[in-house]
Amino acid sequence: MSQETDPIVARIVRLEEQNRRLKRGALVCVVALASIGLMGQAQHKSKRKRAPAPSPAPAPAVPQKIEAESFVLKDASGRVRAELSMGGTGPSFKLLGQSGSALVTISLNDTGPSGPYLLLSDPAHHAGVSMSVLEGAGSQLSMTGERPNTQVHVGVTKDGTTLELFDQDGFSTSLGNGLKASKGGQTKQTSAASIALFNKDRKVLWSAP
Repeated sequence: MSQETDPIVARIVRLEEQNRRLKRGALVCVVALASIGLMGQAQHKSKRKRAPAPSPAPAPAVPQKIEAESFVLKDASGRVRAELSMGGTGPSFKLLGQSGSALVTISLNDTGPSGPYLLLSDPAHHAGVSMSVLEGAGSQLSMTGERPNTQVHVGVTKDGTTLELFDQDGFSTSLGNGLKASKGGQTKQTSAASIALFNKDRKVLWSAP
């Protein structure tokens, strides 16, 4: 019996040895495949990290020129607060109050006398300031108060400079050079050093020189 069992035992031993070798080989293959997979994932992640950032979206195109006969600016309530338009006498720009009346007006007069004009007014249109540089009329500045006929006028023309003051009763004072009426009803050319006082009928009360 011992002689018959020896080959069987030897065969079993060989089979167990082959089985162990197969297990070790399978384990090595599994480890190798896992390593290859991990390396592939690492390379894929590194490629994704190295990918360039997407370029920003291009900015919207801005028109180089906008042409129109008028532009209107409205507030949140829908009221018109500014206008830029072409009128019959030339271009004008207006800033309007909440009531809809123009408080600031800048215009360019194309008809005679041509030139720029600026008008400022309070909301009630009592007090105001106007400035103009018109062809043939020189530079003019006028200021009006809340009381009627209360005015200050400054003018610079080719004939000289003048300053005129008016009160609510119609009396006025004129300083500067220009043509002024004397007490005798005659007119004379005065210098910048002259002064004349007038009553409400525009008659000379006093003048010098």
